Amino acid sequence: MKKYLNTVSAFQIYQLIRYSTLILTGIIFTKTALSGEEIGKYETFIFIAGAVSFFWINGMVRAFLPLSAESESKRTHVFSTFIILQFFSFLAAAFLFGFQPYFSEWLLNGNEIPETTLLLIFILVSGPASLVEYYYLAKKKNKAILVYGVISFGAQFILVVLPIVIGYAIKVALIGLVISSILRYAWLFILMIINSEFSVSLPFISANLKHGAPLMVAALLSGSAQFIDGFIITSKYDEATFAIFRYGARELPLALLLANALSNAMLPAFANKNQLKDNLAHLKSNVKKLMRLLFPLTIVVLLLSKPLFPIIFRPEFAESATIFNIYLLLIISRLIMPQTILNGLKITTPIMRAAFMELLTNVLLSFIFVQFWGLAGVAFATFFAYLLEKIVLAIVVKKRLNITLSEYLPKRIYLIYSFVTIVIFIFAEIIF
Repeated sequence: MKKYLNTVSAFQIYQLIRYSTLILTGIIFTKTALSGEEIGKYETFIFIAGAVSFFWINGMVRAFLPLSAESESKRTHVFSTFIILQFFSFLAAAFLFGFQPYFSEWLLNGNEIPETTLLLIFILVSGPASLVEYYYLAKKKNKAILVYGVISFGAQFILVVLPIVIGYAIKVALIGLVISSILRYAWLFILMIINSEFSVSLPFISANLKHGAPLMVAALLSGSAQFIDGFIITSKYDEATFAIFRYGARELPLALLLANALSNAMLPAFANKNQLKDNLAHLKSNVKKLMRLLFPLTIVVLLLSKPLFPIIFRPEFAESATIFNIYLLLIISRLIMPQTILNGLKITTPIMRAAFMELLTNVLLSFIFVQFWGLAGVAFATFFAYLLEKIVLAIVVKKRLNITLSEYLPKRIYLIYSFVTIVIFIFAEIIF
């Protein structure tokens, strides 16, 4: 077990556990007496929480990893990062509370925000609680990451799904979701107490904010596209249609999770500039392994998704399959990782600029494509925007660091796999 379990594989498995819990929860919801509107409320709850918090969580934890790796002391400065995340979580909750009428009127097609009080509590605790897995990653506690993942998401699954299976309303499931986040929040505090991590470092906070600010803005610009896509849907369609979009607007779990986990797990390594060549070779080797797994799996799923979607979920979610197939194509951009190199070396401004270009492209194409292809048009816009961002960052890496694409990506096999995947996508959409 120790031979195969390292920081990369442990974090990848953790992310797989997390995402599998979300997918399995959605599947079970569709097998119960819940209506499409009730499922839509649950998805809207998760969606809004992510919309007001994803960017600052993403930016701060990605800054935390390389800075923690560079720390000369044994401390990870997790408490200093916790203070930052808690501050932003209060701001996010206050923003949502103050502007909730505008959310309802402008972005939710006149529908109310589901369970506002529960949503505010969820925002306050879920962001800081996300530090647990990154603390374990920084400390290279690989087994602890897996144990935490199994326990925390196992508890979440039970607390969210069991009430619905028994016959309670969707509100009880949302209460269970909030309780699971509170338990993770408590886990973080216990972790800091046991490891004597309650120390504040103003220089670390300053460095975290300085390094994390461009990453936070980049995450806001890049990640906003998916939330803007969602708001485009909610402003034009009802909650049931939004649920159809949300159930389809998911990447292949393994592709998203393993690629992101690899990228994040490599950040502390790239902080060491003296081992740049070795790290590039390591990144390329891991990407090659992922390609051999993920591209064939993507092709198989492309061929099976349309027949299986109505069976796994409900016939009313059949349209979600096309959205899902388009999102499967994101594997083409996910496996290009110039952002890992730049972020690890703390060159973050180009990431922010590329993210702005991605956001602008995504929004413009979404508004155009939705007129012709409806929900699928919004998904296509995401595919083109994500690919453009990675191309821009690859150019930056070449110009600023003189690192060619072939040094961290096996180009030949990548291009062959990408071409075959696109051909299979077209075939699947035409046949089915």
